Amino acid sequence: MTNAIILASGCGIRFQDNQPKQFMKLAGLPVIVHTLRTFQTSALIDSVVVVCHEDYVDHVWGLCDQYGLGKVAKVVVGGETRQDSSRIGLECCGPDTDYVLLHDSVRPFLTHKVIDKLVAAVRIYGAVDTVIPSADTLVQIDAEGFIEAIPDRSSFRRGQTPQAFSYRLILNAHKKAIVDGIVNATDDCQLAMRLGNKVFTVNGEEQNIKITYPIDLHIADKFFQLNAVSLSDRENAKQLPEQLHGKAFVIIGGGSGIGASLVRLLRGASRKVYSLGRNTTPALDVLSPDSIDAALDVVLKNEGRLDYVINCAGDLIRKPVACMDLDEWRYLYDINVTGCFNVAKALIPLFKQQHGGSLMFVGSSSYTRGRAGYAAYSSSKAALVNFCQAFAEEMNSLNVRVNVASPGRVNTPLRYRNFGQEDLATLLDPDFVAAQIVQALAIETTGSVFEIV
Repeated sequence: MTNAIILASGCGIRFQDNQPKQFMKLAGLPVIVHTLRTFQTSALIDSVVVVCHEDYVDHVWGLCDQYGLGKVAKVVVGGETRQDSSRIGLECCGPDTDYVLLHDSVRPFLTHKVIDKLVAAVRIYGAVDTVIPSADTLVQIDAEGFIEAIPDRSSFRRGQTPQAFSYRLILNAHKKAIVDGIVNATDDCQLAMRLGNKVFTVNGEEQNIKITYPIDLHIADKFFQLNAVSLSDRENAKQLPEQLHGKAFVIIGGGSGIGASLVRLLRGASRKVYSLGRNTTPALDVLSPDSIDAALDVVLKNEGRLDYVINCAGDLIRKPVACMDLDEWRYLYDINVTGCFNVAKALIPLFKQQHGGSLMFVGSSSYTRGRAGYAAYSSSKAALVNFCQAFAEEMNSLNVRVNVASPGRVNTPLRYRNFGQEDLATLLDPDFVAAQIVQALAIETTGSVFEIV
């Protein structure tokens, strides 16, 4: 039995905000929800105990109910210090607990990869810390502020969380600390080492930052915007996720390029795959709300529900601002942004009625930075990302997931019309991109940007 203890008792004094930082919104969700979701979806974690301030116990339970965090078994009141809160969390674990992972609620970028390494190591060593190398020179100063020594940083590491322990080992370490009068230890590994235990280390990840100051929240938001999920594993993409089999799909813009590849691929998993566009029957034009409603109604009459909608409709005009006229600018924003709004708007009552659904927009890696010749295209794709993140937050209570797939340069007719002949070795194959999008559909996340490279 491996349990996680999430330490969320902090009041955010350094954050200088009335609301504790663990409850502030990040990419549409409270920071603590991002953190808890990682443990919720880890196959190696059996149960979770949240330790928080007494004023927020009911609030945490409300979040667990709202976001389906069923692994949270207890929400308990913490103590005055981190050491107190860790001990309370340990004492509230069940008697059948074998191993525990202690983690800061304000480290929302923890990955399953790190959890997997920690659990494997703690079963061997009994005490394990997560660390990363120090990229900065370390300076030791004296009481007056002068440099006293500059140690070799190659043997130094920066500690992160989670820290993993044999349950009895760390519980005994906390009990011994109380007997010895130690009341404000800031690190559980310190307590384990006081009993003579050696602490093994596993490599963490740079992005597993701790949100401590307001600037950290801005940095974290950029992490979610630019690198929420990266998909590049060509081997895993060959297998269609089991949960997609037999589901009902609509691919808007499925007549060519990535859309056509999606249609072919998904028809291997389901017969309920509808390719809709301006030249299909029924016809669907993303700039015509009436046509969207009519086309979706046909699918609903046939299938009874819609599980996944993928909007591939979009266009590119490669021109510098000086050469682009207003009609071209408006057209690109209409097809790349307003069309997505129209699709999203049409799906709200449908998804609400069926209590859930998944909407994926196909964007572009161009959204991360504007470049000469792409002012309209890049800015419209950036607008799409921000729209999807906002819409994902609005739809979260309805069990609706809204995400964006952002591939790099893809070998499609659209690209050929704008660039002509190119070296195919420098372009992504649309079948590969489609396979990656299908993998992304199976990931339980919302408001995410899936980078496909």
